[in-house]
Amino acid sequence: MKAKGVHESSSSSGNTQTAQQSHAGIFFLILACFFLSVTTALIYEILWMRLISRILGGAPFAVSTILVVFMGGLGVGSWLAGRKADGIDHRRLIRVYGFLELGIGLYALCVPALLWLFKWICIATYDRLFEYTLLYNLLIFTGALLVLCVPAICMGATLPVLCRFYTQRLDELGTHCGRLYGVNTAGGAAGSVICGFWLIATFGVYGTMLAAVCVNIAIGLVCIRAGKNAPTGGRPHAAPKSSPITPTQQAQGALPSSQRAGALVIFAVSGFCAMAYEVLWTKLLGLMIGPTTYSFTIVLTTFIVGLALGNMAFGFWADRTRNVFRLLVLTQGIAALSVLGASQLMGQSQLFFARLLYTFSASFVLQSLTKALALFAFMVIPTFFLGACFPLAVKIWTPSISRVGNSIGVAYAVNTAGAVAGSFLAGFILIPFLGKELSLSIVTGVQISTAAIVGLIAWPGSEKGQSRWRGAMALGLCAGVLLCAAFPSWNRLTLAIGKYHRFEELRILELVAGGQGWLKSLFFGAHMLADAESGKLVYYGDGIGGFTTVLKYSGPFGDVEYSMANSGKMDASSRGDMKTQTLLAHFPMLFSQNPKTVMVLGLASGVTAGEILHYPVDRLDVIDINDRVFEGAAFFTPWNNGVLKNPKTRLIVQDGIAHLTLSQNKYDVIISEPSNPWMAGMASLFTRDFFTLARERLTVDGIYVQWFHCYQMDWNTFALVGRTFAEVFPHSILVSAEPAGLGRDYLFVGFK
Repeated sequence: MKAKGVHESSSSSGNTQTAQQSHAGIFFLILACFFLSVTTALIYEILWMRLISRILGGAPFAVSTILVVFMGGLGVGSWLAGRKADGIDHRRLIRVYGFLELGIGLYALCVPALLWLFKWICIATYDRLFEYTLLYNLLIFTGALLVLCVPAICMGATLPVLCRFYTQRLDELGTHCGRLYGVNTAGGAAGSVICGFWLIATFGVYGTMLAAVCVNIAIGLVCIRAGKNAPTGGRPHAAPKSSPITPTQQAQGALPSSQRAGALVIFAVSGFCAMAYEVLWTKLLGLMIGPTTYSFTIVLTTFIVGLALGNMAFGFWADRTRNVFRLLVLTQGIAALSVLGASQLMGQSQLFFARLLYTFSASFVLQSLTKALALFAFMVIPTFFLGACFPLAVKIWTPSISRVGNSIGVAYAVNTAGAVAGSFLAGFILIPFLGKELSLSIVTGVQISTAAIVGLIAWPGSEKGQSRWRGAMALGLCAGVLLCAAFPSWNRLTLAIGKYHRFEELRILELVAGGQGWLKSLFFGAHMLADAESGKLVYYGDGIGGFTTVLKYSGPFGDVEYSMANSGKMDASSRGDMKTQTLLAHFPMLFSQNPKTVMVLGLASGVTAGEILHYPVDRLDVIDINDRVFEGAAFFTPWNNGVLKNPKTRLIVQDGIAHLTLSQNKYDVIISEPSNPWMAGMASLFTRDFFTLARERLTVDGIYVQWFHCYQMDWNTFALVGRTFAEVFPHSILVSAEPAGLGRDYLFVGFK
């Protein structure tokens, strides 16, 4: 009998060990699948943005609409899944996740066809509605909503389903939720990096999309299979009311409703502030490291990595601290104050980053890595503490193990709603009306005030401890508000012109390549750059579509020259660029046969468009994506022939690709003078697709002129664009904008 008992005990122990190994294997498998699925989700977002930009262009409202629909769908999916996840069997949770991933992959195959239908709807309505901004934007929003809501909702549903699957006890809720949300953000970072730097360049848009679809389908099939073979153990079902309550559950359930509600408020505001910070920092850092697609990818990735670290670290600590609410309030206050400090440093770091770019200019890979490390150093502390909010808020908000799915679904939906509001308001209200500096002050003030006020109302602890901590919170609130009123404070003159390129021409080569220390460049660089700048800042415009400045330079005889910069890069002037600006207009107008309708893409100073009005045209359409350029061009009125107020001129704030794609108007002459192709969003204006689109919008004897440059350009790239142009326009010529011979600016002239 004794031997039999020993045998049974050994057998039972072996079965338990096998079950634990099976559990561990399933858990690790699902975690890996979740990482890959979030990676593909970011890839889809980037790809769908590119596909939609071919229809709507890169206009800010179009881009923000896609983001709002995508993020809103995530929130709705989380809320819907949270309502159902608590009642689903353990095995079925894995299968539900598998079917969600399968649905995402299969639907992604249909997106190009749906966007093709959407394109023809936009074409049919554009010419009638583009002047009615609100109605046209409503059409864009509705179309994007119908096309993208289904996959976005499915993506949003995955997090509460998996949190419910992983969480077996409340005392491990923070750890598992923090780990899952950390994997979520880390997967997003991986998706943005590999898609932005490698996948699209290697496989193209459709090849990358097909690869992502295959990954999603594989994840779905694997998880459906794993759900069938999963052990029946796992997390408990929603326990009946008569089930015994563990001490952890009892302590969690004893939290006052004011603290639970306060945690949800802080979580919503944290989502709002985090997205606003990302938008504001992306625009600011574009002036430091250059407004290129690679730079924006680096900024996004470093921001997400910091959040992921905070998610996982504070998820671990959430299950081990005695006062989660206190930790939540403190982390969000620290996050806001560190954002303020990081913003102040980044706003005066032009010389630091100029030196970094110059030092590592010989290697693109090394330069990108050093940029990423420098940005990570700036952003790691604020993003780390911002990342604390999810696991801590979920830990507080969840009342019992039987409501894990519902609690996470509601919390994530609230956070996503805040994030949507933060992204939209930062881009369309705060920056255009208040600028980057004041916007950062207000957003950080909102975060500090929210944390402090919620802490004052619902601070936990004894009565004696409450009074002490409430005094500290009130003092912290006052100090935070004062700091927000004073910072960030940047030198606008140094921000007016980017120092991320053409060092020798901007008279800062000595500062960049000299013996200035790195710390001196960081902390005192703004003052040194201001001393080296001879111009006077007369216009500083932060807008929805870009950042425009105008500087005034006085000559030795009292003469005046104005220069315009967009995103820190000089694009026009009243003297040095006049040869190119005037030749762009006169060359096609002189060779065209009785031109009556003309389109100019890129207003800048307005000189090119103004020269068109010296000819007997009936209509001049001037297209520019940046509304602030129209204000800045007013300073060039003595040179641009009053183009802004001429009745023949139609000033259209729109993306050039969108206008030519959707409009049915034909033009006798089209002149394209955008910024340099390495600027974010500009490369698409130098492609075969765009040249073909422009050719289709020309009349029978129409002429197309494309500005191009040879500075900051190797021969292979210059020749590639030239060959592409000649393939679309077989009857074409190359014209130098320098009368004395070869210069730096050229015109590609194509005859239809």
